[in-house]
Amino acid sequence: MTGPEIINPRSWNGKALAGNWLVTLKLDGVRAIWCDNQGWLSRANKPLYNIPSWRQGHPRDCEVFVNDFRDTIRATRTRCRKEDTPSITAENLFGLANLDPRLHWGRLTDPEPATIRARLRCANYLGYEGLVLRQGDNWIKVKPAETHDVPITGYVEGRGKHRGRLGFVTTDKGAVGAGFSDAERDMLWAEANAGRLVGQVIEVSSMQSTPNGQFRHPVFIRMRPDKLA
Repeated sequence: MTGPEIINPRSWNGKALAGNWLVTLKLDGVRAIWCDNQGWLSRANKPLYNIPSWRQGHPRDCEVFVNDFRDTIRATRTRCRKEDTPSITAENLFGLANLDPRLHWGRLTDPEPATIRARLRCANYLGYEGLVLRQGDNWIKVKPAETHDVPITGYVEGRGKHRGRLGFVTTDKGAVGAGFSDAERDMLWAEANAGRLVGQVIEVSSMQSTPNGQFRHPVFIRMRPDKLA
C-alpha cells in the first residue's frame, strides 16, 4: 500500500439534505496523506515536513493543525526547522479516515438549511472553520462564505500607488485584485518577476458566480501552497 484513497468533499449547495449525516468539525489546517515510499504529502503531492512519522494503526489521511493556518503552513513547509518554527506533535494530527473522535460532532437526519446553518454558526463560534457532513464516501463541506481554490494564470502590474508591485492576478474564473495587502503585493510581484507566480494556487472568496462561471466581486483570501493547480 502506497497511500490511502482520498475523498475530497464538495461544497454544500445551500439546500436540504436527505438521509442520515455524520457531522464533523472542519479545521483550517493542511491535509496530509501518508505514502509508504514518500512520507507525508499534501494533496498537491508536495512533501510536508516536521510531521511525526506514521505508525501502524494510525490514520494515513489527516488534517494537520497547529494554532492557526499560518503556523500550520510554516510548520509543514519548513524543510529545515528554525527556532521559531512551530512544532508538530501527534496531538496536532486529526485523522479524517479513520475519523478522529475530536472532530465528531453528532448526527443529523434530513437536515433543513436552517439546521445546518445553526450548526455551522456554533462551530464558527468555537473557532472551527466549518463543518463536513458525511454520508459514506459522500462528504459535503459547509463554510460561512463560499471560497474557491484556483490557479493563477497571469498577472498585471499595479497603477498609481501600486506601481512596481502586483495590481491583480488572472484566473480561469476572472481577475482578482481586491484583498491583497501591500506586503502581499510586493511578495507576489517578486514571485512574478522570478517566473514563479503563474500556476500557484490562491483561495478566493466570491459573493456568487455569473451564469458563465466567472467570479462576481472576488476577494483574495490567501495563498494555498498545499494545493495543486
